[in-house]
Amino acid sequence: MQKRIRPAVAAAAVLAAWILQQGVLEAQTVDAPALEVEVVAPLFNTPTSMAFIAPDDLLVLQKSNGRVRRVTSDVPGAFVLDVNVDSASERGLLGIATDPDFVNNGYVYLFYTETQDVDDGPVLGNRVYRYRWDGGALVEPLLVLDLPVSPERNHNGGIVVFGSDDRLYTLIGDLNHLGKLQNFATGPDPDDTGVILRTDGYGTTLIDNPFFDPADPGNPLGRYFAYGIRNSFGLAVDPVSGELWDTENGPLDMDEINRVEPGFNSGWRTIMGPDDRSSGDQSDLWHAPGSAYSDPEFSWADTIGPTAIQFVASRRLGCELEHTLLVADVDCGQLYRFRLDPSRQSLDFASAELQDLVADNLGDLCAGEQSEIVFGQGFGLVSDIETGPDGFLYVVSIATNTIYRIRPVEPVPGDSDGDLVPDACDCATADPQSYAEPLEVPHLRPSKGPSLRLGWDDQRPVSGPGTTYAIASGSLADLHATGTFAGACALASSVSASATSDPRPDPGPGDGYYYLVRASNGCGAGTYGDSGEAVDPRDLLDASMPPACE
Repeated sequence: MQKRIRPAVAAAAVLAAWILQQGVLEAQTVDAPALEVEVVAPLFNTPTSMAFIAPDDLLVLQKSNGRVRRVTSDVPGAFVLDVNVDSASERGLLGIATDPDFVNNGYVYLFYTETQDVDDGPVLGNRVYRYRWDGGALVEPLLVLDLPVSPERNHNGGIVVFGSDDRLYTLIGDLNHLGKLQNFATGPDPDDTGVILRTDGYGTTLIDNPFFDPADPGNPLGRYFAYGIRNSFGLAVDPVSGELWDTENGPLDMDEINRVEPGFNSGWRTIMGPDDRSSGDQSDLWHAPGSAYSDPEFSWADTIGPTAIQFVASRRLGCELEHTLLVADVDCGQLYRFRLDPSRQSLDFASAELQDLVADNLGDLCAGEQSEIVFGQGFGLVSDIETGPDGFLYVVSIATNTIYRIRPVEPVPGDSDGDLVPDACDCATADPQSYAEPLEVPHLRPSKGPSLRLGWDDQRPVSGPGTTYAIASGSLADLHATGTFAGACALASSVSASATSDPRPDPGPGDGYYYLVRASNGCGAGTYGDSGEAVDPRDLLDASMPPACE
């Protein structure tokens, strides 16, 4: 039986907030006496998102005029790119992500609604471009994804992030379409709306995507990681599990926070919020082969317009906040804090009122059952939240045209070494440069230039600025012949950056080099292996550093 489907209208508060700046705001505060909020940079023009390209060096997107602004302590307002955008409603210059190997290739990805010749000219499409940072400007644009636009100009999405798998995830809203991707079984075929796309950095379809069919490699479904999404302003990667989470705006009710697994069907337009509280049910969904519906991890009964979502990666904001989840909104100007259960699969609540995973806030939009999760207030419409290289939180407010930083109030009680991390969760209480145990470095990325360059995931924002790296290398032919890393040599040690080069000549014909990296700091040494309990041949190298490479 076909059940009533919720109207596909935009939440008025979300749409209005993107167009109009809010009025006078209260002071920005957080519910943690050991933390404070400070202004990093004011006076932007509708800032949407930001990305660090180095410590104290970030790029900020401006929605309405298509400009990318560079902010440092020395250069507070230089523009490094100006693109032609349509800024109507939820269109504009929206999303930014740096390449996982940015340290070597300098690639920056931008999502924007592109126009021809001038701002607000004829619309060409929602586009994802790759640029290269040359040290002073974004240059060499390369079109990565060419996505549709809608005459209604809203439900645009506009988020780009790189996952823990080094793949590019791009979220576009439903553009008010009524197709199979919006769970109308008799509607138009998949058309790149209401989806999260998963591609490589060139926009190429990946054969390990959940809907990829080798018998039909050109099917648009092959590029998708998830569908059935109404509209979203937030996408984040759990630093512990590597899983993807998003926020999703409801029409008039049932905003969502979702854990997005491969093949996820988010349910729109049939289900918003938990299935048992929706007018539709799972039998009404369009099921693509390999898809799976699951209820949101949390919902708001009355829409507050959730926007940015981010995990707290560092313990520099206190022991209790590490690895918690933060979400911002439109209607209340608040930040919400969520704790995850030990499995990192679900959210964990102490209050009985939230055990049903719904904030029943009807008639009490910004308070009521939400008291447990409210963390910050007075921020207006927050369009982005990021963890900086210093381990602090950076908050972009499009309502106040300002970037804020949330950081500890100095001095921190019970902080013996003055690194702003309480001794209770500081593994090196006498070393101000180290405060978390180095973990396995998940990705090592070689790139060819005048000499071979290596880059990897920097652990210093999480482990401490005193974290250094050792790189082991060896012959692939020897590894294949012996099945061990006994022939490895030390290419470099005590490297303070997250990149190095290999000055050795190219290996002989039919051979190559392998590379392993290990992080160390005052808390101890990480591992060359996989940090699991099972025996790993790489564990041999953890016992002692091999001899230097010749």
